[in-house]
Amino acid sequence: MALEVRNRKPLPKAETQKFENYALNIDKLLRNKLEAAQRAHVVSYELSEGNIVFSTDAVLFELIDIALSQYFNKLSEQNCNVKVTDTFDNTGVNRTKRVYRVIKADGVRYTLNIYVTTSRFLLNGKNCMEFLEEDMPNINAIVDFLCVSNNIDLKVFNDLLVEKLTEFLSKQSTNALSAAGAAITINNCREDSDKCPGCNRACKTNSVLCTKGSHWIHYHCQKLKKDEIEQLASSHDESFCCRFCKTSDTSTTV
Repeated sequence: MALEVRNRKPLPKAETQKFENYALNIDKLLRNKLEAAQRAHVVSYELSEGNIVFSTDAVLFELIDIALSQYFNKLSEQNCNVKVTDTFDNTGVNRTKRVYRVIKADGVRYTLNIYVTTSRFLLNGKNCMEFLEEDMPNINAIVDFLCVSNNIDLKVFNDLLVEKLTEFLSKQSTNALSAAGAAITINNCREDSDKCPGCNRACKTNSVLCTKGSHWIHYHCQKLKKDEIEQLASSHDESFCCRFCKTSDTSTTV
């Protein structure tokens, strides 16, 4: 969901493009944007394993995304090495992430990850503070200019976004949406006693349905990582084959 503003230059062309093996869950994206538009703080910071994570409201996120593209375009013209990597879903249309890897002439380096679906930024590298102290004020100045030149009031725009998203999402069939992801949704309230082939225990929570073998398997028995679990939860593809069924298929083939 992009914010249309004047005085906007095209996003710099990414040197590298990556493609996920799933289609973006648009309903989940819109709900994330609704949550972002309702955030009490315009910007919030937190430290996470040595990295700096900052979240913004939905409208400010779009403005910062535009400002970053303009700022890093300018930096790349000033003997600064800026590598841009874009990640898309499997349609090749929806950008889910952008990464700026920056190395300045004086040796300052950092990496800035932009998560489009959650309106969050992740900053890491040995010179994070240089970005906050030297670069962020210039980026903020671009954001201020965009707001003034386009008559953007963050609260007004966020309130409008909340209204429109709430209206749109309320019209969606919750039954249809839950059915679409029922096969692989995070399951915290299962009452059956399906046994996991990995540990032979009942899959009551934190499990996924193997459509190949028609059984459930725990996330940890499948050795799924956090990002893989999130991809399963957001994907529209209901098919999933566990590692045990894959091994069985391989043995049969041999």
